[in-house]
Amino acid sequence: MKNPSLGAPFVIGVSPPPLAPGGLTLVVPSHNEGASLARVLRDWWTQRPVGFDYQILVVDDASTDDTPRVLQQLASELPVRTVRNTTQLGYGASLQVGILHTTTEWLAMTDADGQFDPSDLPRLLSAVSQEHVLASGWRPHRADPFIRIVISFGFRWLLLLFFRARVRDPTATLKAGRTEPVRDIARQFRYMIGSFGNEFTIRWLRAGYRIVPVAVQHHPRLNGGSKIVAKGSIAKVAVKQFIALLRLWREFHQFSIPSTPTAHAEPDPD
Repeated sequence: MKNPSLGAPFVIGVSPPPLAPGGLTLVVPSHNEGASLARVLRDWWTQRPVGFDYQILVVDDASTDDTPRVLQQLASELPVRTVRNTTQLGYGASLQVGILHTTTEWLAMTDADGQFDPSDLPRLLSAVSQEHVLASGWRPHRADPFIRIVISFGFRWLLLLFFRARVRDPTATLKAGRTEPVRDIARQFRYMIGSFGNEFTIRWLRAGYRIVPVAVQHHPRLNGGSKIVAKGSIAKVAVKQFIALLRLWREFHQFSIPSTPTAHAEPDPD
């Protein structure tokens, strides 16, 4: 695995394994979350959905804290698998790595910082009525700094402007669906390292698939600040993500990929 220049797939040389029917994998990207990771993963295990052969897959994005030790200890207690990036690839590429290494029929994803609640996952799974439906959490009340909420709103507006995609809270990581279509779309991920949700949402909708919104809880981070956006650099990251969004628009425009009607996205009464 490596992180090539923008415009090329982030994950190279990964051959997705065959899928085991009836299983569910929770994909959790993590970078330097060792202080809270054990608590978060135990919560997601003890409140796991019933009726699934359930496992947790952590993608350790070259953490420099005690994350490897924590994961090694947890693996002796819980069904936790780990894929470790030898170099830091970034949040979006780490999610892509986890998706491509999933071996079960069903897949869900969440963050490693404890902001999402395991009790919401069964409702997301229940909302997946067909293979090409993705249940996506949306946060009525966000426990984020004001500037992050503003930037997320801005990108949501840009998705509508550039792609005619009327989507509620595309950057919320808590999502669930069938692994095969999610994997197919994740293979195409190329540009938005720090904002997997925006690019994935556009590619999902352009493929003609549907997104169903499910209201979820959102809590403050358990430990420290965001590992995706370092303090003082959020404007710089936002600019990079905007450029990546333009690259995505250019890709679809250049190759004249047909536009998917807005009706394929979820209704948004806001």
